[in-house]
Amino acid sequence: MNKQTKYAINGALIGGAAFGILDGAKQYNEIQESSSKDFDWGRFLLAIGKGAVIGGAGGFLLGAWEDYENSKIRPVNTDLGLISFSDKIRLDENHPTYIQLKEKGQSIIFMLLTRYGSLIESTPMLGSTVNGTALKSKFDIDYAINFRSNAFRNIQEMFDSLYDFFEDSVGKNGITGIRRQRKSIGVFVRIDGVKRKIDFAPCKLSKGKRSGAGYLHVNDDSIFGRSSYTKTNVRELNKVKLSPTQRRIVLLLKNWKEKNDLPLSSHLLQNLVLDAYAFAPSKPKGFTTQVLMVLRHMADNLHVAFIRGVENTNNVITAIPQSDKDIIAASAREVIQEYEYQPNSIMGMMFH
Repeated sequence: MNKQTKYAINGALIGGAAFGILDGAKQYNEIQESSSKDFDWGRFLLAIGKGAVIGGAGGFLLGAWEDYENSKIRPVNTDLGLISFSDKIRLDENHPTYIQLKEKGQSIIFMLLTRYGSLIESTPMLGSTVNGTALKSKFDIDYAINFRSNAFRNIQEMFDSLYDFFEDSVGKNGITGIRRQRKSIGVFVRIDGVKRKIDFAPCKLSKGKRSGAGYLHVNDDSIFGRSSYTKTNVRELNKVKLSPTQRRIVLLLKNWKEKNDLPLSSHLLQNLVLDAYAFAPSKPKGFTTQVLMVLRHMADNLHVAFIRGVENTNNVITAIPQSDKDIIAASAREVIQEYEYQPNSIMGMMFH
C-alpha cells in the first residue's frame, strides 16, 4: 500500500475521531448549561464527517509527498549489502576475545576433569559458537558436562555438586562469579577487563547408552515452582547443520531481534529458519528474497507452528506465550511491509 492511501485512511480515522470528541464535549457542556437542550446526533455525525474529510485530505497530501520522495530513492543491491553485513556481525573464531574465552573454558574443563575424573564421559561445546551463528557483539561459550549414568544418585545431586564446585572455585583460575540458570550454570570470568560468561550444562547420561542421550536438571525459581528434569541429547543437537545461506540469515535475524528486543530465543530462531526452508514450495534465488521468505514464515505461521526439539521430542520449542508470538509476528510483518514499499528499507531494518 502506498503512503498516500495509508495516510489518507489513518488521517480520516484520526480526524473523524478528534472532531467527534470535540463536538461531543462541546455539546455536553451546552447540555449542562441548559437542561432543555438534547444531544444533536446529526450535528455530531456531521462533525465526524468534517474531521474525516480534513484529516483524510491532509493525510493524502502528506502521503503523496512521501511517495514522491520515495520514488526518487535509488535502489541498492540488497543481496550484496545484507551478505556483507552478515559477515561484519559474525563472530570470527580468530577474534582475540573469543580465543581467550575459549582458553579460559578449557582451563575450567581441566579443573572439572581433575575433580571428577572418570565420572565425566565427555565435555562437548555446543551452541551458536559451534554453529557459526554467534554475533561478535554478544556471545558466550556453552559446554555440556556429560556425567556417566552411575556418577550420582540422581539429577538434583549432580547439579548441586557441580554448582558447589563452581561456588568454591570463585576467585580461582579467573572465575569472578557464578549464576544458577534454568538448565545450566553460568560461570563469569574477566577478559581484558570485561565480564564474560561460560555456560556449563551438567547432563546425567542414560544408563547403558552411549548415544549422548541423558537428562538435564531444570531449575524453577518461582514462588511455588518445583525443580524437575528434562531429556536431552547433545549429539543430536550438534548434528543439526545449517547451510552457509541459512547461517547468514540466522545472524541477520539475531541482530534484528536484538535491535528490537524481541522475545525470541536463538534456539527457536534457528529452528524457524530451518522450518521455513522445509515448508517452502521452492527456494527463492536471491538472498534478500530468502530472508523475506523466513520472515513471512514467522509472520504467517508462528501462531500455529509446532516444532519439536531434536534433542528431546517432548520439548515443543514453539510453545511460547501467545503475547510473545504476537510481538514477533508483528515485527516480522513490519519488515515485509516496509520492504514492499521501499526495498532499500530492509538494510536499515536489519542493521543497527
